[in-house]
Amino acid sequence: MLTLAASLIARPSKRTLRLLRRVMWRANLETYCRDFNIPIEYITEILNDPKVVPMVRGKAFEFSVLQRLKSLLPEQDWLVDKPMMNAQFGLHDMDVRVIHRRTRKIIGVECKLAKKGSFRLQTRGGAKVSVKCMRSRTLGEEKVRELAPILGVPAEVLTVHNDQYRKENFDVVITSLANAFYETDRNTMFYEWRPSTVGSEFLQRFNPPRDIDIKTFAFNLMYIAKADELSITRANGVVCTRRRCNNKEECEFIPNYPIINFDNTLTVPRPDHRWTPIEQAERLFTSMLNNPGLKTYAGALKLHG
Repeated sequence: MLTLAASLIARPSKRTLRLLRRVMWRANLETYCRDFNIPIEYITEILNDPKVVPMVRGKAFEFSVLQRLKSLLPEQDWLVDKPMMNAQFGLHDMDVRVIHRRTRKIIGVECKLAKKGSFRLQTRGGAKVSVKCMRSRTLGEEKVRELAPILGVPAEVLTVHNDQYRKENFDVVITSLANAFYETDRNTMFYEWRPSTVGSEFLQRFNPPRDIDIKTFAFNLMYIAKADELSITRANGVVCTRRRCNNKEECEFIPNYPIINFDNTLTVPRPDHRWTPIEQAERLFTSMLNNPGLKTYAGALKLHG
């Protein structure tokens, strides 16, 4: 095993790195469990706990997005990575980072699953899915005072919206539709893949390949939206529902549950203009490079992402 690993490290490639991860995952898991005193024989039971599953799935989705963007964006033009930041509570870190090599511009990606069980058919041939897009922890008074000047909003305004993001927190949101077809089993409290009949019919309209099961296909139905197009403004046609918000048409916070509206009358359902299929990520990211709000990467760029 060690001889194999050494020979692979000597000539790393994408395929080599994938193989190394497969070779090393068990050793890494055993080390992790030992370091944190986790009984490895119960690891499946721990991960299946209803309180743990949402956290694990949310974190896992970040790596799914990382893999997908790496496969879609030409490596000679883009670097895609996942910076491991130890951000202080309340200061937002980056789920996935995309760097344009020529301009060194950074596009910060926030990864958010669809809201559980949120698929709905609408009148006049529409369908909608909600995206769960909120802070995992609300901001306390101290953090509100700290972050308000950084975000450029009064502390009393941030207090009203203390579990909501602003467009300054990231550049784009990427979501997957699959979670919209999950439900909680009331007897076991486990999350179950349970699309309704109309939900299954909706997914079939995307023409999934015959060699991929519909659940896997739904996980791969990913969409991207720019943060500034999700925020509450008159131009976006989004109204704030916070009772204590004094600027319900222009507060510029992002709603906790942005909506993807689909035109379900077409042969293949199409999302509204704010949401772009992830397959068109390069076109969308390229169109954003002149945005003066994008940060610039100052470090050395790796040849391989």
